[in-house]
Amino acid sequence: MRFRPSPCACEALLAAVDGVLTAAGRGGDRVRPSPKGRGPVVKQVRAERTRSAVLVAAANTFAEVGFESASLVGISRRAGVSKGALYFHFVSKQALADGVRAAAGREIGSAALRALRTEGRPLQGLIDLSHELAGMLREDVVVRAGVRLGRYAARHEGLCPQGGDAPPGTDSTWRSLTAVVHRLLERAHDAGELCPGVDRRAAAELLTAVAAGQVLLAGGRPERLGPEGVRRVWTALLPALVPLERVGAYAY
Repeated sequence: MRFRPSPCACEALLAAVDGVLTAAGRGGDRVRPSPKGRGPVVKQVRAERTRSAVLVAAANTFAEVGFESASLVGISRRAGVSKGALYFHFVSKQALADGVRAAAGREIGSAALRALRTEGRPLQGLIDLSHELAGMLREDVVVRAGVRLGRYAARHEGLCPQGGDAPPGTDSTWRSLTAVVHRLLERAHDAGELCPGVDRRAAAELLTAVAAGQVLLAGGRPERLGPEGVRRVWTALLPALVPLERVGAYAY
């Protein structure tokens, strides 16, 4: 079975860049009390807990062994649910992988939204976003699995189906993050933070490529994405973005 990138998963962060990221930060619909009694609410809460347990178990499995080697039987056992309960929420391994990618996209999208809403210097917001994303990749298995699945999809398909416009070999998550970085750099330029003549689009592509490279080099060892590694990147790149006398004004 080949992994196919879902159009919804591919577009999750593109929607964020287009200004719809607020929806990604909601973390799902709340369970509201039923006017007819508590029974339906209890069932809904139980169903959500089962779905969350399956997603986390799947994320751990995909992060450890990848899409091809993962099995639904193993995932259901890891989640502590029956295979029937798993199929109730996810009809196939593909649907489960899409669910993990969508959940990872929401988490990354929420981080991007916080950076876009940051007050103060936009470039500091970008630096803080890079540290937050690295922390999520270290500590959040759903995000880590979603990124791994994205790399797998890029290698095996290279584009989003049904009219998706991702170029071959590029996962839309990184493309969308490039757009967020570019927007923050534009704000930094408007605030007078950047050196004259900085090509903001090229800088955004470079910063995103460096981040993607760090993830790739880390492989299955997320501890390599520690704060010191992020600081080394900014130590090298920040002097190319801001005047040397202002470099010390940023916490990186």
